Amino acid sequence: MTFQSFALDDITDLHESAQVEFKLAGGRDGQGQLPEDIWATYSSFANTLGGEIILGIREMRGRFTIEGIPNPLPVLQEFWEILDDPFRISHNILAISDVQLIQIMNKKLIRIRVPLAPEHLKPIFIGGNAYTGTYFRLGDADMHASRRQVSQLLRRARYCNKQLKTR
Repeated sequence: MTFQSFALDDITDLHESAQVEFKLAGGRDGQGQLPEDIWATYSSFANTLGGEIILGIREMRGRFTIEGIPNPLPVLQEFWEILDDPFRISHNILAISDVQLIQIMNKKLIRIRVPLAPEHLKPIFIGGNAYTGTYFRLGDADMHASRRQVSQLLRRARYCNKQLKTR
């Protein structure tokens, strides 16, 4: 497996934002494990503006350090398995090119680019219920969508799907 290398001039410049989320992904043994809260971030990015999730970065008191994932391939395999399971994630909106293994300072990271979901697929949600599994991004936080917000997204999706059928 080839890793794409990235140069990072100043680690202190790392920060989360409305479109960037860092997660450790170390697991109990430190070799790598998919963080459970990645799916709320996937949903929030897909329903808001899109964004990037970088796995292998530790946050401690607002400071970020590159830890890496020593064994990233099982993490990637689990990621794709869950993403392709319609009982766990409503829609997989990623292309293969949206997920990359990268290397910074000789440490392996996983970079996931989540695009903004098309209106006819929204809301992107986790679990089997749009009303309990839909998230939006607010600043650097993933927030549960309200019933009203989910209902609006579902109405827009129905309208878009009607428009697509009449073409």
